[in-house]
Amino acid sequence: MKQFIHFFIFFSFLFFLNTENFFAQEIPGVFKNTVQYRGNNSMNPEDISGLPAVRERTTEENQIIDQIRQLRETNDRSKLNQILELEAQLDALDPNSVSKPAEDYEGGVALASGEITPFIPQVIGNVEIFNSGSKWLSSLATATEQIGATAGRIWVAFSFRTPSARDTIRVYYSDNNGVSWTWYAYAWLGGTDQINYDEMDMEIIENSTGEKYVWMVYGYRNDASTGRWRTGVFVLQTPTFAGSLYSFSWPGDDATKRYYRPRITSDNSWYPSIAYTYIVASFDSVGVSTHVNTQKTLRCTNPYSTTPIFSYKSDKFWWYSATDNYQRDLHSDIAFFKNGNDSIIVSFSNVPDSTKLFFAKSDISNGPGSATGAGGFIGGDNPNDHKQFARLSSNGNDNGSVICVFRQNTSSHWWISYYRTTNFGNFNFMNQAVLQGSVTAQSNQPEIVGVRNKPKHYFAWRLDGNPDSLRYIGTTNLGSWPQNVGMMNSQSVISVTQGPKPGFRYASADSCFAVYPLTGPYDVWAAYGCSGPVSVENNDPAPDNYSLSQNYPNPFNPTTTIKYSIPFSSLVRIKVYNMLGQEIAELVNKELQAGNYEVKFDASTLPSGIYFYRIEAGKFVSVKKMILMK
Repeated sequence: MKQFIHFFIFFSFLFFLNTENFFAQEIPGVFKNTVQYRGNNSMNPEDISGLPAVRERTTEENQIIDQIRQLRETNDRSKLNQILELEAQLDALDPNSVSKPAEDYEGGVALASGEITPFIPQVIGNVEIFNSGSKWLSSLATATEQIGATAGRIWVAFSFRTPSARDTIRVYYSDNNGVSWTWYAYAWLGGTDQINYDEMDMEIIENSTGEKYVWMVYGYRNDASTGRWRTGVFVLQTPTFAGSLYSFSWPGDDATKRYYRPRITSDNSWYPSIAYTYIVASFDSVGVSTHVNTQKTLRCTNPYSTTPIFSYKSDKFWWYSATDNYQRDLHSDIAFFKNGNDSIIVSFSNVPDSTKLFFAKSDISNGPGSATGAGGFIGGDNPNDHKQFARLSSNGNDNGSVICVFRQNTSSHWWISYYRTTNFGNFNFMNQAVLQGSVTAQSNQPEIVGVRNKPKHYFAWRLDGNPDSLRYIGTTNLGSWPQNVGMMNSQSVISVTQGPKPGFRYASADSCFAVYPLTGPYDVWAAYGCSGPVSVENNDPAPDNYSLSQNYPNPFNPTTTIKYSIPFSSLVRIKVYNMLGQEIAELVNKELQAGNYEVKFDASTLPSGIYFYRIEAGKFVSVKKMILMK
């Protein structure tokens, strides 16, 4: 047995050399972007030759906008018709704004049978929502209700396909923080249209009357992914059931135009009764000898309906390129925040100067955008490293918190980082996270979500490994990380084509939630819960040394207590392993002050046998054996 313990300690040492980097959070200090770019030429910040002239608003337009703002601040649903009339007047004065009813689309929507998913949790904290069989998952999204009697209800939507056939969208919800799921509704696209991989986003519009509207935007292609590139939306009403599918159609749309990677946000957190939705899509156009690459935006001023009216902005939002014949894959995102006048911020990444992230803002009239107060081209602490998949998060209120998480290639290796602002998305002045991931495994595309009217954001991504790891981090608007979880997934191989999607839940002291598919991508799994047992600090004087005590009682059934001491503030991790060296529980993973602590381990779901628990704090590592006897 002594030889086995020595082998296990050696194995543990090798194992932890390859784990994720949990230790650091943000680079000390605040980074300032000293170069202000006026145009889209990162080699010459003063070059504005490529930018279109920005149309100045008339006095009449500004007066109407002020009236709309005053009416919306009342948050009075009875003012909606008056607001919509003013919006129509404003559109009539702006040649770059075109409002029209949502266009019919030949797909369909139906209420599900209301069945509870037959799948039960396979391990603690993971449950299979949908088994796709031989069908492929193409896109996945999640969001959580935050208003009214059903606050805390988690929604998940995903699309799946059969080759050469149209895609189907399924929508599920959970009312018990992700433990079990109800199939609510489904929709099917027209013809043989198929949703592009990893191109779905979700926003819930919550009416003060109790009716909710789940908006799912997606990029798709006609003719089994060989035809036109288009974007659309599935609007689903609940609890009164209704639903519709629509295609977006910007002015000048034709078969030579390519719209993809749509993203959605709203100002519902500030205006529960008279919210707007805002949508951005990446765009390119085949010209005589060039592609025009840019972003297009639209908004809906009455999202409390399954028959909405869309206001399209024909302007290019801000960044664009028309200098070559390359077909781009631009990654766009959009977020709303309140800062005096209402504002939206749009990010672009994976552009020709892919070492920078691009930011621009506009008011809620939605374009064209400006780099003023946003930062323009930002390279951060690694200005020459490739950056992509930039994702924005705000709390939708006036706390100033806007975070952009992204993927970065440093030293031929993919990592995850973020830029964090507390000044309403002004990335000229920001904090930056250290590179997150693993020295031995690649990090894939991240996703992020903010909690409305709360100082919390959550982001997640897939970290390659054996097994793969679903990395999940919860951060405050001031950069502290109350959640930092290395592996939420129970399935060992998860998809890189369709990345995991972070969410949050209303469980006491445990907000962690994410959904993910298996590699393929196949199936849909939910991962919930990450706080684990709570460490309790004793009031004894600070210890002189690190220590890990033998658990008591030992043998035990089914719970036992583990005591440990740390003489200095340290990031502490305590994990439990079985005889094969497989991790079966994480008891502690947090920064703790110097002191004496204890944590309880509940093994009620485990079989009798020998287990090992391991502490890592600073440079201190210790392993001890315990016996579960049932």
